[in-house]
Amino acid sequence: MRFSYKPIVERFKIPRPTLIDWNKRAKKEPENWRGRHLKYLQESLFLEKETLVELSDKGIGYKDIFIIATSLYFNPQKSFIDKKEYKNLLKEFSFQKNNSIEYKHEFAKEIWDIPLDDGSGRFIADYPRVFALLDTLSVFQYYTLYKLIADYLEELRKKIDFAGHSNGIEGRTWQELYSLQKAFSKKSIETKFSSIL
Repeated sequence: MRFSYKPIVERFKIPRPTLIDWNKRAKKEPENWRGRHLKYLQESLFLEKETLVELSDKGIGYKDIFIIATSLYFNPQKSFIDKKEYKNLLKEFSFQKNNSIEYKHEFAKEIWDIPLDDGSGRFIADYPRVFALLDTLSVFQYYTLYKLIADYLEELRKKIDFAGHSNGIEGRTWQELYSLQKAFSKKSIETKFSSIL
């Protein structure tokens, strides 16, 4: 079995020497779990690659990624959540909670940009647009998109660490909101998600 270890090292963070050892054992002991696991990782990479092609055909836009990414950033998840659970999270996130000063920042206005017609002066995020997209995705397409965004958010949190803050937007300083606005800019998202936009 001849293949490049690099994609597996980069995607799954498994050291190359470990993979070489697994491959050697797979040749000597065909029933060894390491060989089966290595094959599973290769197949997973193939499926993800093909699914990215499918996602690029879905017409996903910057705004879709922006809404999903910001909703998950402000509501961090410890593990993957299914589509139904995510829709509930997104719907809850989409309604501006109040008219506090943080919601007047340009970054907040990019998220909550549709005015409610109830006279409250509050806004909602465009969750129906994201719902429409999610309804067209298969389970694996949704998983791949979710994982791609979760990995992006993990990288982002390493760069921008706001220790001691709540998950929501309230209590954030203008400087923090500016940093988030830059991290979630159209250019940043289009660069990071160029494979599907």
